[in-house]
Amino acid sequence: DAFMSHLIALLSTYELCPMSTPPPRYDGPGDWQTDTILRSLGAVARRMYTAEEALSSISASENWQTNGPE
Repeated sequence: DAFMSHLIALLSTYELCPMSTPPPRYDGPGDWQTDTILRSLGAVARRMYTAEEALSSISASENWQTNGPE
């Protein structure tokens, strides 16, 4: 089904691509369920990218404190 194929592509994008890569758009048939799933996945992805950025900043700060400026 078209929505399942879209979800596979979307999840692969979130797994493999950097945040700057735009997610694929779903242009197939939709209803309140597909809209809710896509909205929720978008929110989860934003939280994931925010957490990854925060972790990267924390790690960089810890490395700087341990090793000093290089």
